[in-house]
Amino acid sequence: MLIAVPLSDKDFDKNLAFCKEKGADVTELRVDLFENPNPEAVLVAIQKVQREGMKTILTVRSEREGGRRVENRLEIFKACAPYSDYTDVELSSTDLLSVVRDTVKASGKKLIISYHNFEATPPAWVIREIFREARSKGADLVKVSVKANSYQDVAKLLCASSEDTGEKVLIAMGDYGKVSRVVGFAFRSVISYAYVGDAVAPGQLSLEELVKIRSLLF
Repeated sequence: MLIAVPLSDKDFDKNLAFCKEKGADVTELRVDLFENPNPEAVLVAIQKVQREGMKTILTVRSEREGGRRVENRLEIFKACAPYSDYTDVELSSTDLLSVVRDTVKASGKKLIISYHNFEATPPAWVIREIFREARSKGADLVKVSVKANSYQDVAKLLCASSEDTGEKVLIAMGDYGKVSRVVGFAFRSVISYAYVGDAVAPGQLSLEELVKIRSLLF
């Protein structure tokens, strides 16, 4: 299980050093939260992370799935995806998904196709369909992040997703879903997200908490 930490460009060097010190494996560059979201600045951030021996996830989250509007979103993906270990684009971003996919694949990097639902956990058949569609679009990893309103929702996400045999990222958001950030590993979820400073999603664990839990269990 890899531990990823989302960062903006605010206090980037300080937070990156903390991530390295505390045992993070991956830095997610949340470019939609950057004060300076130009490709040159993003490339510098990618290089800094990789020099520290960590991997990068390039994310420019769309407004409809919890991000902020970035006017040059496609430009960032085209310029920076060839250098990032992973690139995350939403299944719902049909206007640019194929271009991002082709850019990532041509560079030999990994594509994460993601789905987010901040209100509820969909029925199991919908979760299975998300996986089917994301794989058909070329996903190396499928990320499904949904709001769990009960422990039954957590079980639904994990069990429905287990039918997909590829690499994935499973997140049940909220207090009920905290357990998913650890036990998802048993269901082939390969990345779990932690926070430094302030959480960027409901139910996230701090980097220090998640590193400690991983060391105890895995």
